[in-house]
Amino acid sequence: MIYPITTLVTLVFFTLICSSPAIADTLNSPAFQIQMSTVNLTGGNKSSASYKLSDTVGQTFQGQFNSAGYVIQAGFQYINTLIPFSFRISNLSINFGSLVPGTPSTLSNILTITTGSAFGYTVKAIEDHPLSRSDGLANIPDTACDLGTTCLQTSANIWADNARYGFGYNMSGADITGDFVNSTYYRPFPAQNVDQPAIIMSKNGIATSSAATVTYKINIAGGQAAGTYQNAIQYIAIPAF
Repeated sequence: MIYPITTLVTLVFFTLICSSPAIADTLNSPAFQIQMSTVNLTGGNKSSASYKLSDTVGQTFQGQFNSAGYVIQAGFQYINTLIPFSFRISNLSINFGSLVPGTPSTLSNILTITTGSAFGYTVKAIEDHPLSRSDGLANIPDTACDLGTTCLQTSANIWADNARYGFGYNMSGADITGDFVNSTYYRPFPAQNVDQPAIIMSKNGIATSSAATVTYKINIAGGQAAGTYQNAIQYIAIPAF
């Protein structure tokens, strides 16, 4: 029997949160909270046919300050021009093709993030649903890893037994969570509308092209129904200021 399976990996959105202590001004709504030490009126990027300007207006002590041992560039325009926030996924479509029961198949892509924020960033992941056939009558369950080394959505564990079936992922590279001890450690993805997104990468501090590899693994039983299975994995990159 042939088991063609396609897994779609999709970047859905960026979310901005502010984790620095509130000093003077806090802005709130039912959907967000912004904590900043100053309110900067009209600051940002401005341009016309004859000029370009990046400025900070209303912030105390903005500008560049120099000494023999240091340079301080204070103001939001320096954050913008020095290290902008970016997040890239190397491949948005993961196609496993035909699967053989009891023989695990793996594919991978790379997540790369850059941020100039001194407070760092977090990347979270969640699936829309377990790998499902298009008619909705069959699915490939998320892995629970090996017997005796059960893995959870927020805690990786050993998945090396080819008699254990399902779909899961491993992380390696920069800024990953510590539970991914080596290439045999996997997690199941949390499911949208049921679970909260799981943290897979994080750092407190500036990141320049921090790259981590996500390895997806599928292992099916002999009785798995034939068909094309798919889901979508959402990666959420969150800069902190």
